[in-house]
Amino acid sequence: MVSKIKRLPTLAKVALLLLVLLLLLAAILLLIFLVPRRRTSPLPPAAPPGPADNCSDRAVAFDFSPFLVQYRGGCVHRMDGTARVPAGVDAATGVVSKDVVIDHGTGLGARMYLPPKLAAGGGKKEKDLPVVVFFHGGAFVIMTPFEPKYHDYLNALVAKARVVAVSVDYRLAPEHPLPAAYDDSWAALNWAARNAGAGPEPWLRDRGNLSRLFLAGDSAGANIAHNMLMRAGNGRGLEGGAAILGVLLLDPYFWGKRPVGAETTDPATRRRYEETWSFVCGGRYGIDDPLINPLAAPASALRRLACARVAVTTSGLDNFEARGEAYAAALNGSGWGGEVVRYETAGERHVYFLDQPASPKSAKELAFAAAYLSRE
Repeated sequence: MVSKIKRLPTLAKVALLLLVLLLLLAAILLLIFLVPRRRTSPLPPAAPPGPADNCSDRAVAFDFSPFLVQYRGGCVHRMDGTARVPAGVDAATGVVSKDVVIDHGTGLGARMYLPPKLAAGGGKKEKDLPVVVFFHGGAFVIMTPFEPKYHDYLNALVAKARVVAVSVDYRLAPEHPLPAAYDDSWAALNWAARNAGAGPEPWLRDRGNLSRLFLAGDSAGANIAHNMLMRAGNGRGLEGGAAILGVLLLDPYFWGKRPVGAETTDPATRRRYEETWSFVCGGRYGIDDPLINPLAAPASALRRLACARVAVTTSGLDNFEARGEAYAAALNGSGWGGEVVRYETAGERHVYFLDQPASPKSAKELAFAAAYLSRE
């Protein structure tokens, strides 16, 4: 065979060489176009499986990173707060939890918590346990009571404070813009008050002391807790005439058009907070609406705050710290007759205690929160 190829004319040899080169080029092109290539530019956030895969338009409509991205086709991709842990007995604390449905129509529900060894609760009778209605944070757009951070925090808080807790699963924006979260929270609060009185829910009816009713929440949840007090004090009241004893506002999410105290003056940061507030409320309320800026409310409105005592915690590296301080000062100066307690943590960021539950500062703040809620 070799001897025959050697006798081929020069033109034939060239043709054979060209054929080999063409075949090699074809193979290279197939590799280029058929094998997936590594991208060098960043990709947009991947949409979750399900409805987002069927979006008619996957262009980004609103980027609320690191929380979520909404696409023009209406789909929402949440990047945090979607993990779920089941209710049950917590091995670390002995706290028992269960999930309940409050309103089948809207899907409103809650996760409830009971402290361990109720009968051996330091001499307390079961019916003496304070009732805490808790509203989780997450900028009104992410998180649930079933998310591991919140489930762990409620287990720790309930074990230390020895309270019955109702952690509210309110609807989230942007699918359900404000006031949906406020309306759900109001319905859940009244459900808890009703059941702690004489309702069918045994954990509240048999263990909760309605005269020791508290609200608590962090960030957006603290905003909700404040606004529940405003609703209750605005002539609406709770079902059955129940009264709220106190509220615990953990790093509350309040904002406004003009800076207060040492609040940032950076135009981009302030504009971003204004844009995200408009996003979660669907443009219904301005940045100086009392829902987001309690300092814009007249002193006469703050005087109607429907509880006997308020605790406000702030963190030193939190953009919301100055407004939390100003809120406590405004409440004190409004003529409201209740007690205002302040708790500050230096050198920590917004709701640090959820991300660093084992840190000494988190343990100290948890002890403060538990003592506040269990105080006679």
